[in-house]
Amino acid sequence: MLDYAHLHALAVVISEGGFERASKILCISQPAVSQRIKQLEERVGQALVIRSTPVEATPTGKRLLRHYSQVQLLESELSVEMDADDPKLPTIVKIAVNADSLATWFLPALSEIFKRHQWLLELIVDDESYTHNLLKNGEAVGCVTTTKEPLAGCSSEYLGEMEYLCVATPEFIQQYFPINITPTSLERAPAVVFSTKDKLHEKYLKKYFKMKTGSWREHKIPSSESFLEAIIQGMGYGLVGHLQAEPLIERGILIEITPDKRKRVPLYWQHWNIKAKQTTIVYRSLAVTAKQSLCQS
Repeated sequence: MLDYAHLHALAVVISEGGFERASKILCISQPAVSQRIKQLEERVGQALVIRSTPVEATPTGKRLLRHYSQVQLLESELSVEMDADDPKLPTIVKIAVNADSLATWFLPALSEIFKRHQWLLELIVDDESYTHNLLKNGEAVGCVTTTKEPLAGCSSEYLGEMEYLCVATPEFIQQYFPINITPTSLERAPAVVFSTKDKLHEKYLKKYFKMKTGSWREHKIPSSESFLEAIIQGMGYGLVGHLQAEPLIERGILIEITPDKRKRVPLYWQHWNIKAKQTTIVYRSLAVTAKQSLCQS
């Protein structure tokens, strides 16, 4: 039988990135925190933390953290059912989501249910190709991801597709693509990409223009709002989701450079296979809004 005080200590050590900070959160001495982790490691017979800076969980540690997060979610639900008027027991729902979804359809999908149930939302923002890792590691109870195949112990539900348009300002197009868009002009024109994790732009140029990695110039701006603003300010061209791009195109602020070369990215909702009403209600709300906002194949 696992000691949940020890599991709680492990969770705090990993979330805070070290034993000293964890001791302040837990209100116990640093040696006491270390002792709890040591006893837990002796109980399972494996190392649970990599004592680096910051501290990281081992694969076994991540599995225990996932189990602990699931138990917390179920206990939170049980507490609410037993004493719905107790304000000291908030339900915290941790979800991993990509920046483009967060900037457009995601929060409108969930705002009403979180207000109605008085849940607290904790968002972890990452590239849609990586969010499933946060679910796998127990850092989130659900995620919006491009990964179709469900992770072990999880379910995967299709939401829809985000369609990306290659856009730029009229002035930028006049400067860099006055006649047409070619690999040569794309080598000169600065692009705007979200981050080094985001491979959408790279896949786009390779698929439609047969360009090699590193043959183009790019700004890296890891903020959905600032990413779009950089394109609007004429710093570069970029791939923008249809929910953000289409209103700006209608107003003449941006122009679609390659209307015959759009790229669709399918999105899925993956969540733990546990009987928690939070994940069920969240999925239903996401599915309704996604059907209205995302492209359906």
